[in-house]
Amino acid sequence: MRLLTILFTLYLAPVLLNPAQGQGFSISPSRIFFTGNPGETVSQTITFGNTSGGVLSFTTRKQDWERDSLGTKVYYDSNTKPLSNAGWITLSSNDVSVQPGENKQVIISLNIPADAKKLTSSMLFFTQVREQEAQQKSTAKIGINVLMEVGIQVYYVPRGLSPGELEFLSFDDHGLYENGKNKYRRLALKIHNKGSLNKDAFIRFELTNKETGEEIKIKPEVLAMLPDATQWVMVDLPFDLKGKFLAVALLDAGSSYDLKVAEKEIIYRP
Repeated sequence: MRLLTILFTLYLAPVLLNPAQGQGFSISPSRIFFTGNPGETVSQTITFGNTSGGVLSFTTRKQDWERDSLGTKVYYDSNTKPLSNAGWITLSSNDVSVQPGENKQVIISLNIPADAKKLTSSMLFFTQVREQEAQQKSTAKIGINVLMEVGIQVYYVPRGLSPGELEFLSFDDHGLYENGKNKYRRLALKIHNKGSLNKDAFIRFELTNKETGEEIKIKPEVLAMLPDATQWVMVDLPFDLKGKFLAVALLDAGSSYDLKVAEKEIIYRP
């Protein structure tokens, strides 16, 4: 390697900053970043939109989360992870009803502890419910069914954190891979976030047959990494590739960061 410098449950977790959308429903933003001084309370607005023909009702809950080595979200009970901010969050309303054609706003506030020094995060879930019978005066809800669920990532970002860089740690050939239906040739990139901020990036790939000059198209990958995280990105190539190839991976985290490039020569024989 050469390294160079919904009548079913639906979880909507859009990549980057697009608002979450369902059938006749939207919520934005999908990620919230709070800044502020220790001891302060800071607030932002969550906007719900309902273009359906019925009332949409939601309850809320908070969970801790992290990404595993392949970037998959893993969830935990709230206030159980060291860098959780779930206990800092309050909402102007914990139960939200949005009328047809209405845009409704909910205020989310973060009470920053006096000793807050690191980036923290949690997931705020809004779970849509439908009442099968009229709500009773006691506020007890009878026969509630889950229709869809939307998760919003909530971050606290202290001022002055080091942005750091993303870096390639390795670019490996993992040989043949079979998922039970199809066979592939698999490459694996190991990437590390050296900074104290979470980062979004795109990984673009170029694969060229050095014997024929043919270029094989590979779908770009989207990467989201928490601070000081290490993550593998798997790249599956056609099983029938033959010849000597040059694989190039370009890691683009935006204009504020240097473009990173990794290259690997691979020989595929029958």
